[in-house]
Amino acid sequence: MAQEDGGLRSEQEKGKAFRDQATSERKKAMKELAFFQDVIQKSSNDFVRQWKDRGGKVIGYLCPNVPEEMILAAGMLPYRLRAPESRDTTEADRYTTYLNCTYCRHLVDEALRGRYDFLDGFVGTNGCDQMRRVSDIFRAVAYKEAAEQKKFFLEYVAAPRVPFDERSLSYYKAELARLKKNLEAHFGVAISGDKLREAIRLSNESRRLLRDLYELRKAEKPPVSGAEALSITVASTALPKEVFNQSLKALLSALDGRVAVPQYRKRLFLYGSELDDPQWVKVVEDQGGLVVADGICFGARLFWDLVDESLEPMEAIAIRYHERWSCPRMVDQGRRKQRIQEIVRDWKADGIIGERIIMCQLWGGERVMTSLDAKESGIPTLWVEREYLLGGTGQLKTRVQAFLESME
Repeated sequence: MAQEDGGLRSEQEKGKAFRDQATSERKKAMKELAFFQDVIQKSSNDFVRQWKDRGGKVIGYLCPNVPEEMILAAGMLPYRLRAPESRDTTEADRYTTYLNCTYCRHLVDEALRGRYDFLDGFVGTNGCDQMRRVSDIFRAVAYKEAAEQKKFFLEYVAAPRVPFDERSLSYYKAELARLKKNLEAHFGVAISGDKLREAIRLSNESRRLLRDLYELRKAEKPPVSGAEALSITVASTALPKEVFNQSLKALLSALDGRVAVPQYRKRLFLYGSELDDPQWVKVVEDQGGLVVADGICFGARLFWDLVDESLEPMEAIAIRYHERWSCPRMVDQGRRKQRIQEIVRDWKADGIIGERIIMCQLWGGERVMTSLDAKESGIPTLWVEREYLLGGTGQLKTRVQAFLESME
């Protein structure tokens, strides 16, 4: 009898130890997730301020067509601009109109209000015509005086629109060579091949870790929600690479056994224009639609393709950015269609939810093409329009609920 009691206590102790360990891992995972969520709440963060306090330079950019490796190789911090603290566009409205999307208007407003004063430079690109206007206003108004006094670096990289084309690639290589030359001249630095290779290695490490995170979302009950995953990918554009990589490794090690959303109605693939607000995704997921994968530029399109580390660095960077998973600015709709279908299949998504910022012409066209493709392949699809700031949640909830019901 005593032996039976001892065995029972032993099993109870093992059970308690297991539960305690699981609780500890859940707490660790929540702590790591909170770190990423906190980082993206404002236009800047403590790590940027620490970088500046150590004498580091910060270069802003808007679009993932700007190669972060070149900024890293110059010893600087690439920082993708957002406007999470913006509440209106009264300053920007002096230079923009209602025909400009609210993402670009809020960016201009933040710059005019001085919320990007931590920047030492800005590299614009022709992601779309509206982003070109942002670059124009930065150059002509927001940073005009500082740039004229050589206190602020302003550059523009024109990315071609036809991938897998030798003439386009050659043109893009020349654009990147000019960016390299001007970075070196303005800041008095040398961007060597070894520095470029190290920057490529560091950025590829981030991309591989993010792919590992997305692979976990294939599970029937993923360890992270779509909103949590977006917090992490957005944070990757706002932190020093070493800090981000170390933090994501810690999170991945803590996710074992975690279930982010125990019950949901359908699995969704999220597709569309610029989206950096995890709360928008959370509204969707609160209705029962779990976002298990995406094709947005602050999400998977940011990191999906690696830079080939076996090639000459400048060549490898040019090829990667020229041929990466494209957005509608590129004449590449067939390849986008194929990749969407592959991810919907591999991540077992039941439907597609598309989002388009109002006045985004590029995604207006993509919406039509994606809807036609989805109809042809039988994938249920819902497209919604939105502004940059979260609003109209009642209507969003109603449409998502109806969409989920239509698939049941």
